[in-house]
Amino acid sequence: MIRMKLSFSMPLKSLTIVSFFILSASGLLCGAEPSSENEERIRAYFKRFPQSDTNNDGVLTYTELMAHLKEMRKGRSQDKGNEEDKDDGFKKELDIRYSDKHKRNVLDYYPAKVSDDPSPVYVWFHGGGFSGGDKKSVRKNGGKMIRTYLENGYTVVSCNYPFIDRKNDVLRNGMLDEYVANDYVSKDEPEHKSSRNEYLKIMRHCGRAIQFIRSNAKEWNIDPDKICVGGASAGALISQWLAYSDDLALSDSKDPVSRLSSKAQVAIGHVQPLGTDSLVMKYMDSGEAPLFIYSNAPKKDKIHHPINALMIRDRANELKIPCVAVGGGRNELPVPKEGKSWLSMQLEFCAKQLNLSSPKVD
Repeated sequence: MIRMKLSFSMPLKSLTIVSFFILSASGLLCGAEPSSENEERIRAYFKRFPQSDTNNDGVLTYTELMAHLKEMRKGRSQDKGNEEDKDDGFKKELDIRYSDKHKRNVLDYYPAKVSDDPSPVYVWFHGGGFSGGDKKSVRKNGGKMIRTYLENGYTVVSCNYPFIDRKNDVLRNGMLDEYVANDYVSKDEPEHKSSRNEYLKIMRHCGRAIQFIRSNAKEWNIDPDKICVGGASAGALISQWLAYSDDLALSDSKDPVSRLSSKAQVAIGHVQPLGTDSLVMKYMDSGEAPLFIYSNAPKKDKIHHPINALMIRDRANELKIPCVAVGGGRNELPVPKEGKSWLSMQLEFCAKQLNLSSPKVD
């Protein structure tokens, strides 16, 4: 017996086809494809969606049904994306290319409210383990974080970046278990160094995004010396690497964008993940960018174990780098005082480090 299960979430209720085709002279053994002629549920689907018969022969085959289903899902996905872009209330320019080296080298630009003075900039790199996520995630659930920055006079930029080649992804090649077994300290064997180099390649793409943003200082009316860079999980590592690694600027480059700094004036990290020690802390030095950390991850979260936030906080303190680290009650990090939130504290931290007026946070 062959079971075929198809789920449809269409205008009709969830329709599940569970077909039983008996291997007989009239069934699959003779090569007969399931269709509206020999399967009642496909016939019901055909009645509901007659346009699914693409060759208009009056018979809906399983192949035609699956092709129609794929197109409808694709259409719904596009419609959802369009609705997100159209109805979120943000003034924005989407999918601006910051480099031609990869298809994901694009960013979304949210202009600051009109002002005679150049605005500070808040740049965001999404999370997703270097293998997923998207720049538009900052607009989910009303986009409170970026909305608050915009209301306080910032220009906001949210960036995509290339994903990791799966064979080099430490989360999928066994290194995560090694990391946990080693008390959340990264190993430094050749295979670990090789894997980290792949992450650094991605971070250099992100450095180009910062250079590109600075290249638009005049057109966007932004202050290139007041750039806060933040991110969650993988994005936290990116933002901090941009703050503490060597500047990617090439003073003798023929490309004017490449001559600009890739450094951040303030680094912000949410849910600090594994790799903090090997991809960020090793580059930190005294006198570098102030650091704000927020993590509410519990100890059972191996990827975002709170020890990562504690380690980088302590390292910043050792180097006398201005640092504020807060949690939400599920780990050892202190929670915001009454009347405060991690977002209000983050805005205040940015304002203090960039010499801006006190922010307003609802």
